[in-house]
Amino acid sequence: MKIAHISDLHFGAHEDEVRDALLAHLNGSELDLVIASGDITQSATVDEFEQARAFFSRLTCPLLCIPGNHDLPGMDLTRFISPFSRYKRFIAQELNPQFQSALVQVKGINSARMILPHWNWANGSISRTQCRDIKRTFAASNAPWRVVTVHHPAMNSKDFPLDVSLYNVRRFLSAVDEARVDVVLAGHQHHAYIEPRVMDGHTTLFLNASTGMSHRIRRQPHGFNILNFAPTSVRIDMLRYDKGQFTIFEAMSHSK
Repeated sequence: MKIAHISDLHFGAHEDEVRDALLAHLNGSELDLVIASGDITQSATVDEFEQARAFFSRLTCPLLCIPGNHDLPGMDLTRFISPFSRYKRFIAQELNPQFQSALVQVKGINSARMILPHWNWANGSISRTQCRDIKRTFAASNAPWRVVTVHHPAMNSKDFPLDVSLYNVRRFLSAVDEARVDVVLAGHQHHAYIEPRVMDGHTTLFLNASTGMSHRIRRQPHGFNILNFAPTSVRIDMLRYDKGQFTIFEAMSHSK
Protein backbone atom coordinates (compact mmCIF):
# COMPACT_ATOMS: atom_id res chain seq x y z
CA MET A 1 0.00 0.00 0.00
CA LYS A 2 1.35 3.40 -1.01
CA ILE A 3 0.52 6.53 1.00
CA ALA A 4 1.69 10.12 0.43
CA HIS A 5 2.08 12.40 3.45
CA ILE A 6 1.79 16.10 2.63
CA SER A 7 1.54 18.98 5.08
CA ASP A 8 1.47 22.75 5.52
CA LEU A 9 0.25 23.64 2.05
CA HIS A 10 -0.72 27.14 3.21
CA PHE A 11 -2.97 28.07 0.31
CA GLY A 12 -2.86 31.85 0.11
CA ALA A 13 0.88 31.83 0.82
CA HIS A 14 1.82 29.13 -1.68
CA GLU A 15 3.88 29.00 -4.85
CA ASP A 16 1.87 28.08 -7.95
CA GLU A 17 4.77 26.35 -9.67
CA VAL A 18 5.39 24.10 -6.68
CA ARG A 19 1.65 23.41 -6.29
CA ASP A 20 1.46 22.17 -9.87
CA ALA A 21 4.57 20.00 -9.48
CA LEU A 22 3.20 18.51 -6.27
CA LEU A 23 -0.15 17.64 -7.83
CA ALA A 24 1.54 16.11 -10.88
CA HIS A 25 3.82 13.97 -8.71
CA LEU A 26 0.99 12.79 -6.47
CA ASN A 27 -1.23 11.84 -9.40
CA GLY A 28 1.65 10.10 -11.17
CA SER A 29 2.64 7.96 -8.17
CA GLU A 30 -0.18 5.37 -8.19
CA LEU A 31 -1.11 6.19 -4.60
CA ASP A 32 -3.71 4.45 -2.48
CA LEU A 33 -4.15 7.41 -0.15
CA VAL A 34 -2.99 10.99 0.44
CA ILE A 35 -2.76 12.18 4.05
CA ALA A 36 -2.68 15.95 4.60
CA SER A 37 -1.58 16.78 8.14
CA GLY A 38 -2.92 20.30 8.58
CA ASP A 39 -2.30 23.96 7.80
CA ILE A 40 -4.14 23.63 4.53
CA THR A 41 -4.60 27.40 4.36
CA GLN A 42 -2.64 30.43 5.49
CA SER A 43 -5.41 32.53 7.05
CA ALA A 44 -8.53 30.34 6.84
CA THR A 45 -10.27 32.64 4.37
CA VAL A 46 -13.03 31.46 2.06
CA ASP A 47 -10.84 32.08 -1.00
CA GLU A 48 -7.99 30.00 0.44
CA PHE A 49 -10.30 27.12 1.30
CA GLU A 50 -11.79 27.25 -2.20
CA GLN A 51 -8.29 26.95 -3.66
CA ALA A 52 -7.55 24.01 -1.37
CA ARG A 53 -10.79 22.25 -2.30
CA ALA A 54 -10.02 22.70 -6.00
CA PHE A 55 -6.56 21.17 -5.48
CA PHE A 56 -7.88 18.20 -3.52
CA SER A 57 -10.64 17.60 -6.06
CA ARG A 58 -7.98 16.91 -8.69
CA LEU A 59 -6.36 14.10 -6.72
CA THR A 60 -6.85 10.67 -8.27
CA CYS A 61 -6.91 8.78 -4.95
CA PRO A 62 -8.69 9.13 -1.59
CA LEU A 63 -7.73 11.91 0.82
CA LEU A 64 -7.56 11.90 4.61
CA CYS A 65 -7.15 15.44 5.93
CA ILE A 66 -6.93 17.08 9.36
CA PRO A 67 -6.86 20.80 10.20
CA GLY A 68 -3.92 22.77 11.55
CA ASN A 69 -3.72 25.97 13.55
CA HIS A 70 -3.74 28.09 10.36
CA ASP A 71 -7.10 26.57 9.40
CA LEU A 72 -8.88 28.50 12.16
CA PRO A 73 -9.79 32.16 11.52
CA GLY A 74 -7.76 34.83 13.26
CA MET A 75 -9.02 37.18 15.93
CA ASP A 76 -12.61 37.53 14.80
CA LEU A 77 -15.97 36.25 16.04
CA THR A 78 -15.93 33.24 13.71
CA ARG A 79 -12.97 31.80 15.58
CA PHE A 80 -14.92 31.78 18.84
CA ILE A 81 -18.40 30.98 17.54
CA SER A 82 -17.66 28.33 14.92
CA PRO A 83 -13.89 27.90 14.57
CA PHE A 84 -13.91 25.01 12.10
CA SER A 85 -16.98 26.00 10.06
CA ARG A 86 -15.00 26.97 6.94
CA TYR A 87 -12.81 23.89 7.15
CA LYS A 88 -15.90 21.69 7.44
CA ARG A 89 -17.67 23.52 4.62
CA PHE A 90 -14.84 23.22 2.10
CA ILE A 91 -12.62 20.30 3.17
CA ALA A 92 -14.24 17.71 5.44
CA GLN A 93 -16.91 17.45 8.13
CA GLU A 94 -14.91 15.02 10.28
CA LEU A 95 -12.07 16.60 12.27
CA ASN A 96 -10.72 13.26 13.56
CA PRO A 97 -11.10 11.04 10.50
CA GLN A 98 -9.96 7.49 9.90
CA PHE A 99 -9.09 5.23 7.01
CA GLN A 100 -8.99 1.47 7.10
CA SER A 101 -7.59 -1.14 4.76
CA ALA A 102 -6.50 -4.73 5.27
CA LEU A 103 -2.89 -3.55 5.62
CA VAL A 104 -3.03 -0.10 7.24
CA GLN A 105 -5.32 1.60 9.76
CA VAL A 106 -5.01 5.39 9.88
CA LYS A 107 -6.42 7.62 12.62
CA GLY A 108 -6.43 11.40 12.25
CA ILE A 109 -6.37 13.59 15.36
CA ASN A 110 -7.18 17.31 15.32
CA SER A 111 -4.66 19.10 17.55
CA ALA A 112 -5.64 22.66 16.53
CA ARG A 113 -7.47 24.64 19.20
CA MET A 114 -9.65 27.74 19.30
CA ILE A 115 -7.91 28.94 22.46
CA LEU A 116 -5.13 27.70 24.73
CA PRO A 117 -3.73 28.70 28.14
CA HIS A 118 -0.71 30.24 26.41
CA TRP A 119 -0.01 33.46 24.53
CA ASN A 120 0.73 31.47 21.35
CA TRP A 121 -2.51 29.93 20.10
CA ALA A 122 -0.60 28.35 17.24
CA ASN A 123 0.29 25.59 19.66
CA GLY A 124 -1.78 22.42 19.78
CA SER A 125 -3.35 20.08 22.30
CA ILE A 126 -4.63 16.51 22.57
CA SER A 127 -7.62 15.79 24.81
CA ARG A 128 -8.34 12.76 26.96
CA THR A 129 -11.26 11.93 24.66
CA GLN A 130 -8.94 11.91 21.66
CA CYS A 131 -6.48 9.64 23.46
CA ARG A 132 -9.29 7.22 24.26
CA ASP A 133 -10.34 7.40 20.62
CA ILE A 134 -6.84 6.40 19.51
CA LYS A 135 -6.86 3.38 21.80
CA ARG A 136 -10.39 2.33 20.79
CA THR A 137 -9.63 2.67 17.09
CA PHE A 138 -6.66 0.34 17.14
CA ALA A 139 -8.15 -2.09 19.65
CA ALA A 140 -10.83 -2.78 17.05
CA SER A 141 -8.42 -3.05 14.11
CA ASN A 142 -6.74 -6.14 12.68
CA ALA A 143 -4.53 -4.19 10.26
CA PRO A 144 -0.82 -4.95 10.82
CA TRP A 145 0.20 -1.29 10.48
CA ARG A 146 -1.11 1.45 12.76
CA VAL A 147 -0.72 5.09 11.73
CA VAL A 148 -1.75 8.29 13.52
CA THR A 149 -1.62 11.70 11.90
CA VAL A 150 -1.65 14.95 13.87
CA HIS A 151 -0.61 18.48 12.91
CA HIS A 152 1.61 19.34 15.88
CA PRO A 153 4.63 17.04 16.31
CA ALA A 154 5.17 15.20 19.57
CA MET A 155 8.88 14.71 18.95
CA ASN A 156 11.65 16.96 17.69
CA SER A 157 14.37 16.53 15.14
CA LYS A 158 17.86 16.24 16.56
CA ASP A 159 19.23 18.38 13.73
CA PHE A 160 16.61 21.14 14.02
CA PRO A 161 15.55 21.38 17.67
CA LEU A 162 12.39 23.39 18.33
CA ASP A 163 10.17 23.46 21.38
CA VAL A 164 7.44 20.82 21.23
CA SER A 165 4.28 22.88 20.77
CA LEU A 166 1.80 20.20 21.80
CA TYR A 167 0.01 20.43 25.14
CA ASN A 168 -0.60 17.12 26.92
CA VAL A 169 2.18 15.53 24.87
CA ARG A 170 2.84 12.94 27.59
CA ARG A 171 -0.80 11.89 27.52
CA PHE A 172 -0.63 11.57 23.75
CA LEU A 173 2.59 9.55 23.83
CA SER A 174 1.09 7.25 26.45
CA ALA A 175 -1.88 6.56 24.16
CA VAL A 176 0.46 5.97 21.21
CA ASP A 177 2.48 3.53 23.32
CA GLU A 178 -0.57 1.67 24.65
CA ALA A 179 -2.06 1.36 21.16
CA ARG A 180 1.33 0.26 19.78
CA VAL A 181 1.15 2.78 16.97
CA ASP A 182 3.79 2.21 14.31
CA VAL A 183 3.99 5.62 12.61
CA VAL A 184 2.98 9.12 13.73
CA LEU A 185 2.76 11.68 10.91
CA ALA A 186 2.94 15.43 11.62
CA GLY A 187 3.88 18.80 10.15
CA HIS A 188 3.80 22.34 11.61
CA GLN A 189 7.57 22.88 11.74
CA HIS A 190 8.13 22.95 7.95
CA HIS A 191 10.99 20.52 8.51
CA ALA A 192 11.17 16.87 7.46
CA TYR A 193 12.68 14.25 9.72
CA ILE A 194 12.25 10.76 11.15
CA GLU A 195 12.72 10.12 14.86
CA PRO A 196 12.27 6.57 16.25
CA ARG A 197 10.97 5.98 19.78
CA VAL A 198 11.21 2.55 21.42
CA MET A 199 8.94 1.62 24.33
CA ASP A 200 8.57 -1.91 25.73
CA GLY A 201 10.24 -3.36 22.66
CA HIS A 202 7.97 -1.60 20.17
CA THR A 203 9.29 1.05 17.76
CA THR A 204 7.19 4.05 16.75
CA LEU A 205 8.48 6.21 13.92
CA PHE A 206 7.69 9.91 14.23
CA LEU A 207 7.71 11.24 10.68
CA ASN A 208 7.49 14.95 9.95
CA ALA A 209 6.89 16.54 6.55
CA SER A 210 8.24 19.81 5.24
CA THR A 211 5.87 22.38 3.74
CA GLY A 212 4.41 21.08 0.51
CA MET A 213 4.21 24.39 -1.35
CA SER A 214 4.36 27.42 0.97
CA HIS A 215 6.87 30.19 0.48
CA ARG A 216 7.41 30.00 4.26
CA ILE A 217 10.29 27.55 4.04
CA ARG A 218 12.92 27.26 6.77
CA ARG A 219 16.10 25.22 6.54
CA GLN A 220 14.70 22.85 3.92
CA PRO A 221 13.04 23.26 0.52
CA HIS A 222 9.47 22.17 -0.14
CA GLY A 223 8.85 18.49 0.33
CA PHE A 224 6.63 15.57 1.28
CA ASN A 225 6.89 11.87 2.11
CA ILE A 226 5.77 8.61 0.51
CA LEU A 227 5.28 5.48 2.62
CA ASN A 228 5.26 2.06 0.93
CA PHE A 229 3.72 -0.54 3.24
CA ALA A 230 4.24 -4.29 2.91
CA PRO A 231 2.92 -6.82 5.45
CA THR A 232 6.01 -6.66 7.67
CA SER A 233 7.98 -3.66 6.39
CA VAL A 234 7.62 -0.04 5.34
CA ARG A 235 9.85 2.03 3.10
CA ILE A 236 9.75 5.78 3.64
CA ASP A 237 10.87 8.07 0.83
CA MET A 238 11.44 11.72 1.74
CA LEU A 239 11.18 14.00 -1.28
CA ARG A 240 12.19 17.61 -1.83
CA TYR A 241 11.55 20.13 -4.59
CA ASP A 242 14.44 21.00 -6.88
CA LYS A 243 14.57 22.37 -10.42
CA GLY A 244 10.87 22.04 -11.05
CA GLN A 245 10.27 18.56 -9.67
CA PHE A 246 10.18 16.47 -6.52
CA THR A 247 12.94 13.89 -6.05
CA ILE A 248 13.94 11.53 -3.24
CA PHE A 249 16.69 12.92 -1.02
CA GLU A 250 16.54 10.37 1.79
CA ALA A 251 14.94 6.96 2.33
CA MET A 252 14.74 4.42 5.09
CA SER A 253 13.17 1.00 5.63
CA HIS A 254 11.71 -0.35 8.85
CA SER A 255 10.59 -3.88 9.63
CA LYS A 256 8.27 -5.12 12.36
